[in-house]
Amino acid sequence: MLDRRLFLGSALSLAAAPSALGAEPPGLAGKREDAIVPLAEHMLSVRYEDLPAAALATTRAQLHDALGVALAGRHEEGVRQLLELGREVGGAGESVVWGSPLRLPSHDAARINAVMTHSLEYDDTYGPGFIHPSAITFPAALAVADMVGGISGQELLAAATLANDIACRLAIAGQPGVDGFAIGWHNTTLIGYVSSALLAGRLMGLDRERLIHAAGIAAHQAAGNAQSHIDSALTKRMGPGFASAAGVMAARLAALGVTGPRGVLEGAKGWFAQYHKGNYSRDLLLGGLGREFPGAAMSFKPWPSCRGSHTSADAALQIANELRSRKAGIERIVIRNGPAEWSFLSAPIERKRRPATTVEAQFSVPWVVAAALTDGKVAIAHFTPAALERADIRAMADLIETVQDDSLANPAGGPGQAVVEVTTRGGEVIRRKVDAAKGDPSAPMSAAEIIAKFEDCLDYGGIEPAQRAKLRALLEGVDGLADVRRLTKALA
Repeated sequence: MLDRRLFLGSALSLAAAPSALGAEPPGLAGKREDAIVPLAEHMLSVRYEDLPAAALATTRAQLHDALGVALAGRHEEGVRQLLELGREVGGAGESVVWGSPLRLPSHDAARINAVMTHSLEYDDTYGPGFIHPSAITFPAALAVADMVGGISGQELLAAATLANDIACRLAIAGQPGVDGFAIGWHNTTLIGYVSSALLAGRLMGLDRERLIHAAGIAAHQAAGNAQSHIDSALTKRMGPGFASAAGVMAARLAALGVTGPRGVLEGAKGWFAQYHKGNYSRDLLLGGLGREFPGAAMSFKPWPSCRGSHTSADAALQIANELRSRKAGIERIVIRNGPAEWSFLSAPIERKRRPATTVEAQFSVPWVVAAALTDGKVAIAHFTPAALERADIRAMADLIETVQDDSLANPAGGPGQAVVEVTTRGGEVIRRKVDAAKGDPSAPMSAAEIIAKFEDCLDYGGIEPAQRAKLRALLEGVDGLADVRRLTKALA
């Protein structure tokens, strides 16, 4: 079994040579059963009591985090339009649309709830795979649980843990060590089609054959390119919704007898051939299946912006704290990022200093650093249309220069290191370097910070005190729920 972090680190430097990456030899895949088979068996066979405590603890933390950030995003653009369309079109009231009295067909509810979860750029990340797992896990899981009824808290956690595991494995197995964005994919959306179909199928009680068909039906639709990131389009936040809805629908179609391709992942025109040009690692996909859970190395976001901005945000906040005690003015700011962060989040500098939309601000290191240095914090309110017009943050952003520094790249995947240098009006230079983004397994958020984030999200979402108390109690006791519809009812 390969050590994933070492493998991914070496893979970055070998990306141009698939054979050196452990990619599958041509023709071998056709001589054995497709990798979707052991993944489907994994999804169906592993019980709650079989799962490591650490993996289940991560899933509980993800559920808590995801519902908080989703409720904070319930009025955001993209969500608003889907809600309007849902009210207009209607349909069977199978599943709750979170933060509202609306009930819709399960796939439609999953779509809206997933967009809600992803809309504020506040949802969890799995750095080595460049993926946001919760946005493609819990919306589908809770929509199906609401529809079928009788799903216990333990079964929800088990199914979600396995779906998260499969999503993370798919993310690191395709073109190992290469950022999906660099290739052109939005990994969260692309992978969410298959992982949410497998998840929905388990909760619906599909057998192995129909679960494989569900994965094939979903994979036939899988998409999600990264142009939305470049253009700062709302479709960036909507991608997980498209995937979650398609995954739920795929499982429902499979239950009715619709068939999908069996060579889902390793067929001649399957997942890895079409989306990754045949460059993948079967070992990263299947090695340690059922024993090792790469998703247990999840990162949680302390700030509502692209994860790649967080080492810069951390450095800027450290400097802001120091400057506040000394009341020193700022004359010049230099931000140094690795190549992935610089090209995506720090350039072109004119656009990054003056984001025109919330999405542009969420993907701007200069804006995040300017907010941190201006207010000593980075909050949801810094990415609203009103905040983008604030003269003080704009003036701070005008002082910023950005520099690409290849030595700051993260060879194991995830956010690179960052250096922020501030020159005061008195000529002093204050420099801070951050190696690991806060919220990473190596730099975890404290229990107090996690609680504060959840409460801030509910504040921003306008959730009433009585509903908050009920949600807290249900989430704390989720393992003991006989039917998780008690939780979805509290989300309405």
